[in-house]
Amino acid sequence: MTTAIYYTSIRPEQGRENHVYGLNVAIGDWTRAYFRYARAEKFTFLIGHQWELEDIEQMAAEAGVDKARLVTLDRRYPAQNFGGFTHVFRPEPGTRNMFWLRQSFGAFSFCGLAHAISGVEAGEVLQEYCLTPSEASDAIICPSWAVQSAIRAFFDNYGDYIAEQFGAVYKCPVQLPVIPLGIDIEKFAAKNTPEKRALQRAALGIGDNDIVLLWVGRLSYAIKAHPLAMYQTAEQVAAKTSVKVHLVMVGYFVPAESAGEFKNLARDVCRKANVVFVDAKDTRFPDGLWAAGDIFLSLIDNCQESFGLTPVEAMAAGIPRVISDWNGYRDAVVDGEDGFLIRTMQPPAGNGFDLTVMAASGREIYGGLLARAAATVMVDVDQAVERILLLVNDKNLRTRMIEKARARVRAIYDWRHIIPAYENLWAEQVARRKANPPPKKQWKTALPQLPDSYAMYEAYPTRSLTLNDKIILAASSDEIRVLWAHAMNTYAHDMLVSANDVTALIGWLGQKNVTIQAVFDHFPALDRPSLWRTIGWLLKLGIVKIDLDK
Repeated sequence: MTTAIYYTSIRPEQGRENHVYGLNVAIGDWTRAYFRYARAEKFTFLIGHQWELEDIEQMAAEAGVDKARLVTLDRRYPAQNFGGFTHVFRPEPGTRNMFWLRQSFGAFSFCGLAHAISGVEAGEVLQEYCLTPSEASDAIICPSWAVQSAIRAFFDNYGDYIAEQFGAVYKCPVQLPVIPLGIDIEKFAAKNTPEKRALQRAALGIGDNDIVLLWVGRLSYAIKAHPLAMYQTAEQVAAKTSVKVHLVMVGYFVPAESAGEFKNLARDVCRKANVVFVDAKDTRFPDGLWAAGDIFLSLIDNCQESFGLTPVEAMAAGIPRVISDWNGYRDAVVDGEDGFLIRTMQPPAGNGFDLTVMAASGREIYGGLLARAAATVMVDVDQAVERILLLVNDKNLRTRMIEKARARVRAIYDWRHIIPAYENLWAEQVARRKANPPPKKQWKTALPQLPDSYAMYEAYPTRSLTLNDKIILAASSDEIRVLWAHAMNTYAHDMLVSANDVTALIGWLGQKNVTIQAVFDHFPALDRPSLWRTIGWLLKLGIVKIDLDK
């Protein structure tokens, strides 16, 4: 089995270098872990840009992988490169037309990785698995059971649509295995030491006996979490204990203009609790503020969140957690054992039609849709306060939770366990496809939404060329050299027969006046569509001409 990793650069957009999106972090961390823990002798990557190669080489070097073990294939040339692997993994869910290209150029199984699956764009990605030639040997890895349930619900809903529209029974064949994301355990364990705790707290003016409730992540009430529940929790805890309580929120504001809204709400809600905002790129804290925190507080209420790395990172950093009983978050906590889960509630199924209309009509974009849905999600603040007070008042409980969390994070979320689980799944996919190879189909075009230009636009020209058309050489060698010296005349060379074959064709024509059928008869080994396009190109340049007096 040879797995090719379909790599997409994780570099931030120009002008947004300070925005650390979870997707970029997840892809980068996964790739680095793959280099460290994969069993492969060679690491094969499908790339499309020079900077992607640079990314891969840099991450390989960081993991101590010799560059000689890297194999890079240009995914823009499927005919040349898609025969060298039996499996493709893309650390994102989008298929990028791989199912269609597989029909003509490969025999591989495909595996994607689900991240956020909210919004119209995510639905369009999942739709690909239903409307393209997916197979039972293909898979989308779900980082949590809740994500698996959500994707299955989407596939079922799409199957209902197909049945209604076309009268056909359809069930998406794609597998939905659950494998969590992992983290670098040692990296986060090293972030929490007594020395770092003292330095970080001193920099923030926080006393050693004060209680710090720590949030880490984007600061966005539209696409991450509304802060009100956390403000209310911090304020009520501060009112019910004699120690000073700080809510420290580490991240960056999205959009930047919302910083004032966050701060104004904190000012009005929190009179006893001290709310501190720290930029994720603050140079004073290269290790973040994991050492400064006493309790990790993250009351997520947004369906954008699909897994949540920060609760797992808090496990490794040794901070007891109080987090929402929400989506993939709940997978990271055994309630009451290594953390606390806080109740969440929302309206029942069947009451979101108006939200879908807002998105479908263009009235609301991604963030607005998520914000409106989250506006109706309740997080049980009273329960959060109760659980935090238990931790504040019982240091032994905090210690026991930390120990259990550290043991669990090593057993489940260490990359050294996660990467082999991926490789085992990939091997199962390849074996399944080999045992039941799907029938080979040759489609007229690479994508049905991209019909053959010469067929779709057949009515545009006066007429199409025919095999009975006669052509004759019309340019001298010097004229041909002049024409070929201009890039604007030769830019389409990759859709023609080779340069040597073009030269042979011109040499054979000489002064002959022959039909196009005769050309095909004389060069039977050449790809027929490429030769047709070559004849059209030679006619365009005036190197050959149609004999219209035949």
